[in-house]
Amino acid sequence: MEVRDLRISGYEETLCFLKETLVKRIANEVPDTMILVEHYPVVTFGRFWDEKNVIDKEYFRRRKVPFLFTARGGKVTYHAPGQLVIYPVIDLKEKRRDIAFYIDFLEKVIAKSLNCLGVPAVRVKEKRGVWVSEKKIAFIGISLKNWVTYHGAAVNINNDITAFSRINPCGEENIRVISAAEYLGRELDMRAVKQVFTEQFIKSFGAVYLNSTKVVIANARS
Repeated sequence: MEVRDLRISGYEETLCFLKETLVKRIANEVPDTMILVEHYPVVTFGRFWDEKNVIDKEYFRRRKVPFLFTARGGKVTYHAPGQLVIYPVIDLKEKRRDIAFYIDFLEKVIAKSLNCLGVPAVRVKEKRGVWVSEKKIAFIGISLKNWVTYHGAAVNINNDITAFSRINPCGEENIRVISAAEYLGRELDMRAVKQVFTEQFIKSFGAVYLNSTKVVIANARS
């Protein structure tokens, strides 16, 4: 497993890197890779987007927040610094070829990681994402090509969640959104947050997909 921390990066720039990694993983030129990043403010639409899910376009226009279309699943979401975005590029061909199982895996890892940080995050039956006190804290939107995963999940850590009230996150009306900082009443150290998520992801990945308690981190670097 290779871990790449892109720190704060523009969405389009990150997408180029993500696609390059995807192509290399399909060609078996790189190992399974976990990409971590925070994006500059952007609204992104998934394959099932619906324009009506942006409630207040003028809010974003005034702030010069771009609207971008992607190949991921889902409808609409918002990214900004302080939100941890995780893009796993994992070859499932020789593992378990089950998309729902993979999404379950992502949600469980996110919930465990947030629990380690003192946030009582849970999964909710018949709802996607991760929740805290009936408020959504993490969003899932994935794609696959040749059974290699890309895109992934976004977790509200320190980001301002005001913009979520101007959209229907994931196309869901009347849902409330929360961040880890809002729940805890303080900001978190993003370096520590990334460390926790990396450790939990790699540990769970080994146990769930490799039947092993250990996963070697190959060339982990920024």
